[in-house]
Amino acid sequence: MDKIDNPLDVAMRQLQENPESTPLVIALKLVAALPGLSVADSLWEHFSTSKRIERVYEVLIALVRELEALQASYVGDKQTLGAIGNYLKSPEFSEALIAAAEEAVRNTNAERIKRLARVLANGSDPNTEPSNEDDLTSFIRDVSLLSEGDIHVLKQLASSLPLAFDFATDSQKVSTIFQQSFDRTEREKLLTEDFYSHCFRLVGFGLAAQIPGNSPSQFQLTRRGHRLHALLTERT
Repeated sequence: MDKIDNPLDVAMRQLQENPESTPLVIALKLVAALPGLSVADSLWEHFSTSKRIERVYEVLIALVRELEALQASYVGDKQTLGAIGNYLKSPEFSEALIAAAEEAVRNTNAERIKRLARVLANGSDPNTEPSNEDDLTSFIRDVSLLSEGDIHVLKQLASSLPLAFDFATDSQKVSTIFQQSFDRTEREKLLTEDFYSHCFRLVGFGLAAQIPGNSPSQFQLTRRGHRLHALLTERT
């Protein structure tokens, strides 16, 4: 798989030639593997204005770049490239792509739109942190709702607790590592209550868990949190 040669590539070319057909392209080309093409009508209504179409286009452009960077990292690895190509044709990817387009329509923040594309691309990588319970669409929804502060704290917890589940029975070690994370937060001049606020928001999304029996409250990423952190890997 030397280049992206799938419905996404075809859709991008048609989009450039006729932007007004974007919703139909998404429904009929990008969602070719998704049962029930009646979804085309609802997508046409949803993406009817030029500004909304423009944001969908931004997601697609960012997605192509992310996929190209992902493929470049596996040059010569035919098995992995083949797995990526197969996933791009799967119903799960089609569903996640529609979800990303829907979230992009509601977003004007360029970084969030790029983040949606990043999650989509990394979700096609068979070597990304696995998830046995959550599909890619659920992570797309989460990313669209998380604030910049939430993402920042998620990354802090990921870097300070790389093996969170192994530490669960070692409260002293957890406390030491958490304190390192908290010190970094202080150095970056984040207010203590802001740090806790973001942690509790991550708990609400199932991305972090409060460690019982500790005072003050301490947190660690869940497996779901580690999965999202992996999906947010920057390649471009």
